[in-house]
Amino acid sequence: MKCPICGKDLDLQNKQIGTSENGDPIFNEYAICHSCKKQWNLDKQRAKKIAAKKAAEEKAKAEAAARAAEEKAKAEAAARAAEEKAKAEAAARAAEEKAKAEAAARAAEEKRAARREAKARARKEAIARLAADKGISEEEAERILKERARARKAAAQKAATDATATDNSEEQKYGNIPAEEIRDKREKAVRKGYEDMLATDPDSKAAKKKKKEEAETAKAKEDVKSRKMDDYDDKKSSDDEDDDEYEYVDEYPRFRPGRIILGIISLLAFGFCIYKGFVTGLSTSGADVTSAPGMNYVIVALCMLVTALLYFIMNNRDTLFAFLIPMIVYIGGAVFAFLKHGDEFELLILAGVSGVLAVISLILAIASRGGDDYDDEDDYDDPFEEEHDN
Repeated sequence: MKCPICGKDLDLQNKQIGTSENGDPIFNEYAICHSCKKQWNLDKQRAKKIAAKKAAEEKAKAEAAARAAEEKAKAEAAARAAEEKAKAEAAARAAEEKAKAEAAARAAEEKRAARREAKARARKEAIARLAADKGISEEEAERILKERARARKAAAQKAATDATATDNSEEQKYGNIPAEEIRDKREKAVRKGYEDMLATDPDSKAAKKKKKEEAETAKAKEDVKSRKMDDYDDKKSSDDEDDDEYEYVDEYPRFRPGRIILGIISLLAFGFCIYKGFVTGLSTSGADVTSAPGMNYVIVALCMLVTALLYFIMNNRDTLFAFLIPMIVYIGGAVFAFLKHGDEFELLILAGVSGVLAVISLILAIASRGGDDYDDEDDYDDPFEEEHDN
């Protein structure tokens, strides 16, 4: 151990600093520098360090406890806020439901009031109409209507009793007010009885109006029936006249879409051959111009152009030559490309394509000749056969 002042070695010695309660001596370790005449109590310094370390640990524990308490307080505050928010939302929902219930109750009350007013107006109109029809006073008319209402009520109660007996579903009743379906049935029964009562009176306006409507409906049905018969006779006569002049003409060329597709393929091959011909070159240093690779592409391109033009020109004609002439040109182009391909692999591919197109043209030519024998008597269906049979 070195001296912090002079850097020399320190002498470690135990010195008595006092006695305990029992009289035992207490020793501390000292570091003595004989050169500087200094000494240090090592045990005291160690005790200070231990006390400082302990104080730091206690401080850290206190800070951790404070942080935990703060987090706990925050969590409790958040929980309280969430609970208050839930209570506020529940109260808002309850208030909204209460407002909806009050609005529904008001609407129902208004509906009942409107129904009562409409009933009162209908009753007054019925009294006035009966008094005018019979030529009696309104009091007498009201008495007659009351008697009829009692009779209708008895009939409606009997009908309602029968309806409830046959109804299997149990419906809830509040006090003396029946269910809504039963009320509707009773109202319909009362309304029907009132209409029947008016219909039985020959002098009433409703009976006269009903008879007039029935007469108009019968007249309209007779007019519609007569118009249908006239239209059928006219149509039948016109169709009979046209049957003598109608001829079956089947001039639609077969495989027309296939011809158009072959023409388009030929045009694409023509464009490719022209492009390769100009890229490869149309002239050579020798006298034989036809030996140039580019000229071979041009000749094949001309064959493809001729076949495309033939297909486009003859696509509306149903003849065998519309397939055979392009097939011959395809075969010629294929043979020429195969003989002149040399080192040009594209010419060999073009020869194969021309051969395939020639085979397709041959297949279409054979298929176009098949199925020409059309039997008019077997396949023709009379458009009026089912109608006449029925």
